[in-house]
Amino acid sequence: MKTLKTIIVSIAILASNQFSIAQSSVGAIKGKVITTDNEPLYGGLVKITQSGNYIGGTQTDENGKYSYKPLNPGFYEITVTSIETRMKQITNIEVNPEKTTYVDLKVATNETEEIVITSDIYYKPLIDPNITTMKSISGVDILHLAVPRGDINAIITTIATDVTVDSDGRLHVRGSRGEATAYIVDGVKSQNITAVSGLSIENLSVITGGIPAQYGDMLGGVIVVTTKDYFSGIRAKHMRQNYQQEETDRKKREKNAKIEEERRKKEIEEEIRLEEEAKAKKS
Repeated sequence: MKTLKTIIVSIAILASNQFSIAQSSVGAIKGKVITTDNEPLYGGLVKITQSGNYIGGTQTDENGKYSYKPLNPGFYEITVTSIETRMKQITNIEVNPEKTTYVDLKVATNETEEIVITSDIYYKPLIDPNITTMKSISGVDILHLAVPRGDINAIITTIATDVTVDSDGRLHVRGSRGEATAYIVDGVKSQNITAVSGLSIENLSVITGGIPAQYGDMLGGVIVVTTKDYFSGIRAKHMRQNYQQEETDRKKREKNAKIEEERRKKEIEEEIRLEEEAKAKKS
């Protein structure tokens, strides 16, 4: 009876040792998944494959972290998918025995919904109904021109190369006489635009060919100016504020991302240290 009990105990010990050896010869993959907005991805599907063959999978938790084990030593691929983000794949991930391989990923968020595009054959019409030659510029873009902001003539000749200015300050479109050009300021026909400052322009359009009928029979061109009003000033102010806020948010995201990267590095180092201590205690 004692012999039978001894045999059973020996078999159990042997099986336990073999299991321990088998367990110690495998590795694991851990990591964290964040979006391009530096937010943790919750509920992302993490698929583990080896040479394209499915091995297993897991999901990211509320902190964007995931873990998968056991994995035999070798090279693996990780694919992360979710509804909110684009698919991301990392290949050639080496897993070593008795070690944890850390793989952090950043996935791009989906910015647009799915768009269905249909196609057809385009046939060029025999007569082009749109033969108007027009150059336009907004007040915001005027601020970025390399010309004096208050000089409207300089702005016009910059955006329309077929317009020239004579010594008297008159504009000539394609070599036409100065009086052959019409000036429309806020919907009203004017003799000239010398009284309009470039800083007061909301939109400026220069028509140098194919002049529409509503502007009359002009031999030169038409210059259409829309000046800023109270509401356009408010819009411009809001645009500047939005731009400044976006820049502030971008710098804040970059700073937080750098802090998170350093924190994550220390976190991984601490996990590795604890694993090494656990192995030392077992041995």
